[in-house]
Amino acid sequence: MPEKPMMKEAQHDELKTLCQRADVPDKSGELLTEEGAQHFIGDLNKQLAKRR
Repeated sequence: MPEKPMMKEAQHDELKTLCQRADVPDKSGELLTEEGAQHFIGDLNKQLAKRR
């Protein structure tokens, strides 16, 4: 079974920024897959959208 690609640098940066804006613990240092990072980014964007 092939390994899943790890998150990209752009995802890492976006995750770090979104965690700060959403006032949640920074998850950018975790070893997330590209897919997992994108899922978390989507969740954070939804949280921030609800606050507006």
